[in-house]
Amino acid sequence: MSFQLSQRWFHQIIILQMLVAWAQGSKKDLFEELWGLGKSASKQSGRRVLSHDLTMDEIFNYWQKMYGRWPSATFEQYLAEYRQRVDGAGRSWGTPKTDEELLDIYYFLRNRTQVPHAPGWTPERDKCGPVCHLYGTCNQELGICGCPRGRKGPDCATPVRTSCQEYCLYDDECHRIIREWCINECNGRGTCVGGVCHCYPGYFGADCSLSIDYDGGQGGRGPGATVLLAGLGYTDNPRGPRIYMYEFPPEMNLWGQLWVDRPLNVILWERFMSLGLREVDPAKADYFFIPGCARRCNKWDEKFQFIIEHYGQYWNRNHGRDHIMTHPGDWGRCERSWTDTFDSFVANVTMLQHWGITVDRSTETHHALFNSCYIPNQDILIPPMCGDMYWQYENNVWHPYRRHSPILKTTLASLAGSICGWNSAEEPPCRKRYYSLGVRAALWQLRDTPGFQIAKRVPNIGQSMAESEFCFAPTGAGYGKRNVISVTLGCMPVIISDHVTQPYEPFLNWNEFGVWIPESDVKDTEVILRGLTPQQKAEKMEKLYCAARHLSFTTVYGGLFEGDTGEFDAVATLVHILRTRKRHPGVPDHKLMEVDPEFADLMACKHHNSTTAATDIDETPARPPTPPLPLAGITSKVQTTIDDEAYPQRTVTTAHWIKDANGKEAGQRDSSGGDMVAQASPPPRQLCLFNGDVVLYADHEVPEPSDITIKRDMRPGQCMPRNGNRPSGFPPGGSIMCPPTGPITKCERNV
Repeated sequence: MSFQLSQRWFHQIIILQMLVAWAQGSKKDLFEELWGLGKSASKQSGRRVLSHDLTMDEIFNYWQKMYGRWPSATFEQYLAEYRQRVDGAGRSWGTPKTDEELLDIYYFLRNRTQVPHAPGWTPERDKCGPVCHLYGTCNQELGICGCPRGRKGPDCATPVRTSCQEYCLYDDECHRIIREWCINECNGRGTCVGGVCHCYPGYFGADCSLSIDYDGGQGGRGPGATVLLAGLGYTDNPRGPRIYMYEFPPEMNLWGQLWVDRPLNVILWERFMSLGLREVDPAKADYFFIPGCARRCNKWDEKFQFIIEHYGQYWNRNHGRDHIMTHPGDWGRCERSWTDTFDSFVANVTMLQHWGITVDRSTETHHALFNSCYIPNQDILIPPMCGDMYWQYENNVWHPYRRHSPILKTTLASLAGSICGWNSAEEPPCRKRYYSLGVRAALWQLRDTPGFQIAKRVPNIGQSMAESEFCFAPTGAGYGKRNVISVTLGCMPVIISDHVTQPYEPFLNWNEFGVWIPESDVKDTEVILRGLTPQQKAEKMEKLYCAARHLSFTTVYGGLFEGDTGEFDAVATLVHILRTRKRHPGVPDHKLMEVDPEFADLMACKHHNSTTAATDIDETPARPPTPPLPLAGITSKVQTTIDDEAYPQRTVTTAHWIKDANGKEAGQRDSSGGDMVAQASPPPRQLCLFNGDVVLYADHEVPEPSDITIKRDMRPGQCMPRNGNRPSGFPPGGSIMCPPTGPITKCERNV
């Protein structure tokens, strides 16, 4: 049965959850857990952020500064003219409340602004006719006029009533003309309305990065060829892989909010280009990227049909096996946000997702979506990227700030969060058997055990995790985030999830830097964690540091570790996986590091030069190897599974192994009730750092910050905030390695 996540249904569920939380007196906790609103306004240096829709006065002022630049008299004339227009229509002067009102003021300003056009473009050469560029953007390859939300028709001249609520999670973040809410800020070659780039004449694409080489003097491919960022010096990354990105009409993926709370899609969209991986000639592409949206996207059928109609020859080339798409929803491909008609279409696509269950457990859990949702050797389990994660990361034990205030490990193991259901106050026995596969309920029994901190809420979850040696990382209603958060904070993750692939597995062995306990052995958790020797834990911590770099989006948010160049971060790791798969077609993932030394060095966080031997960044002395552990993948319930073939190196830790390796007394609680001793964190390392209290220079009415202001407000070594108007401060090009202003071609490439 097809499962389609209705946008309106999802919105109503969110509202219902908030009302329930309000009634339970936990409204603040819910908002902080959902959207990471744990930062107070005072930590933003008192500067106002454009975090809500602008009033009409603010829209005029913003437009004048960014695009209009009219003489003062002309500006005042236009302002008075539009006031009369609003009064004549019987509307109030304030914030546009509908798409129709937003487009009315937008077109009023845009059509009075002189804008440039692409080199060689003329109205006669435009494939969509002379009217399209006034209201929308013409795809000069296909001759399709792409419209902003609120317009339709072959030239976007026809108004259509649309509901912001239908496409966006928040009504107050839907009606915007702020350029930062568009992909790559439209590359300075268009204006942004409601999250859609309205490109200057002749430019096209979701970010206005494309144009036609009409006279054959721009791209070297001859007259009529498509050019990427013409005139800005864009060059391909010679290492590849070359990725062709499909350009869909805006209503298929740009009418809704791309960011919401899971912006993986838009970050990869921008990063692939800033890394020099985007290819405009589909015949030369190694991969084809199908842009999605956030988790509220129900336009997959239309996208797939569009690909078949316009790019069928490239789809048929490998029957979709060279196509990749993101699905950051709770259950990945099991959400099936498409109809049954396209099941076969999606079957061969590489899904970049967060939910890694490989075995059908729907009967056991009474939940249809706990099915085999992840395909090993095809899909890639990418670390979750959510807006509520990164504000905790200055608690990272390796953060240079820890030099003056080191994190002390005072707890053996911790878990803070819902036990029986998302944002539920329920305690075991739980009604929902599927939630965390029952693991959280089992761990609840340890809440009064010395050395353990098991709670539904703690004042600061990031600090609580950083102060723990081990952090339980169970799943939730679908995928969990605690596995990645714990690693990045410097806490060894405890995985108790049979047949659930972990991020970047099998390239990372999670039992080497954490502890993977079979669900059948959850009763032995205390013995296992107490039974590990100091040397074994030190070996895990050493490997944890490298894993943290692979699982963190440091090139997006800023460095978390000293000396981190970003070359091993989550985006770089994904690119290397795609590149290595392309080099070695047909080789299963678990053998790629055997056949490709460069990739093996990358996963070990070593610099690799094809002419010299790999060098270890940390240059730490070698430690004795960890004793071999028994293979996982076989439990008492499932005798043979796909895991045995896909993850032959996966290991687990059991009480039996602990006692065999460390003695029969291993794991016993000492007389003091615990075996923890406060320990300082490893020596910190410095870099351009992630700034959780980032200073946001976002208000268009505030002048650019002076050097004195920056020195006063920014701590030494912090990354200069690139763009405070974007959700979560994401910079243009999706990378802190891009300049604060200027074209994306100036972004530093490290992959």
